[in-house]
Amino acid sequence: MKSGLFLFFLFFCLNANAQNIDSIALNNLRDAVLELENSELMRSGSLSLSVKKVKDASNVFALNTERSLPSASTLKLVSTATALAVFGGDFKFQTFLEHDGIIRNDTLIGNVYIHGTGDPSLGSERFKGYPTANEVITRWVAAVKKTGVRYIKGSIIPDASFFDAETVASTWIWGDLGNYYGAGVSGLNFNENLYKIKFKPGADFGDPTTFVGIEPAIPYLTFVNKVTTGEKGSGDKTIVYSSPLGNEVVLTGTIPAGPAVFTVKGSIPNAAEYVAFALKNSLLNAAIGIGENKVPQPGMPAAFANPKVVLDKYESPPLRDLCQQTNFWSVNLYADALFKQAGKRLAGNAAFDDAAKAITAYWSGKGADLRGFYIKDGSGLSPSGSITTHSLTDILNVANKDASFNDFYKSIAVLGLNGTVRNLGKGTKAAGNMHVKSGSIEGTRAYAGYVTSKSGSLLSFSIIAHKYMPGSNRMISDSLVKIMTLMAEL
Repeated sequence: MKSGLFLFFLFFCLNANAQNIDSIALNNLRDAVLELENSELMRSGSLSLSVKKVKDASNVFALNTERSLPSASTLKLVSTATALAVFGGDFKFQTFLEHDGIIRNDTLIGNVYIHGTGDPSLGSERFKGYPTANEVITRWVAAVKKTGVRYIKGSIIPDASFFDAETVASTWIWGDLGNYYGAGVSGLNFNENLYKIKFKPGADFGDPTTFVGIEPAIPYLTFVNKVTTGEKGSGDKTIVYSSPLGNEVVLTGTIPAGPAVFTVKGSIPNAAEYVAFALKNSLLNAAIGIGENKVPQPGMPAAFANPKVVLDKYESPPLRDLCQQTNFWSVNLYADALFKQAGKRLAGNAAFDDAAKAITAYWSGKGADLRGFYIKDGSGLSPSGSITTHSLTDILNVANKDASFNDFYKSIAVLGLNGTVRNLGKGTKAAGNMHVKSGSIEGTRAYAGYVTSKSGSLLSFSIIAHKYMPGSNRMISDSLVKIMTLMAEL
């Protein structure tokens, strides 16, 4: 047994017995944890587990709970819990179509603005009853037409100044930035800041691929295609390299042989610029003329002297629905938008570092022990951010006392039923009982959430396996799922 942990386990077993925790079930959990910790898989790594009673924050089981380790996407629980606590589940983001000029006859003498307030869901196809990207653009064109304007003597200006200009965290790695899951978050987001890239694979393994094009069209992007053909059934193994500071995209990796066309997703380097481009094109297609289009960089204030006239106000789905999508499907863009939104409300600044400090102070002020809580973003995409399992279960316990807890609890996927954990733990007592957020980045696998014990007590838990044996992802996942299912037996 590593680190002389026997006394700690003995203490928690005795403590658990006093709390009506099944001692046999606790021994089974302990044995499974020790088996994994002492296995060859974890020889050079760290395994950390914290299980607590939510009601009084007492420890049920603990192993290496003060080691600060990468959170992966379990950090999304903190971002969503913070946003719900600060804004409430009914909160809706707003996006405005405005102009700053005067209308003479059929001419607008002034500019049209798309003024975002950080909504990550604008134009998304995730929500029934809400307009898709094309439908949003159509709605805005109709709003301009309604004024009788047929010529805009000015520009279409995207105003992303609600957030700062730092759309991606400085600690994210280059290999993530161009891929759909590495989309930067702006004050003005659109269609989840992604686009589709289409390839035609070669006939044989190793053959070059043909770059077919992208959807939607973004003509100011340029592409260098280095993607080759992989084996049939090998799936998407592409890496999209791009930067929010430029418009060149380099495509590498492989796609499988077989399909006539194979599609992957990339992140738009500057979503605010794209949405203005899309609206301008649609206005021109609707026979509405436009003067020169001068586009500021995202996050830079678009300050002009004249007051704005609102042509259209769009409201997002309620925050509770955004949080559910964030946690069910681990959407990085949503988590980081909520992180920045909370940072701006709590500290007046949405920059990643400032938001991290503000959110840490928020939960610390409510009594959570956040020693070792060193977050860099809201999604967990940064490999240099870290937390302790003790700090995360503390936050989960504190969140239970908030008025928004019911929305937060429902936003977390249920093991064996839905979200990213829908296929895990089927046929066990944990299935349908355990609300779980999964997380995975290179060398780290994590799970966190809540489970109801056999005695009816709500327990919080966080488990992280870090720097396990390369190539053992499936075995580590299976071992962690086994440990989680044993928690449901407590």
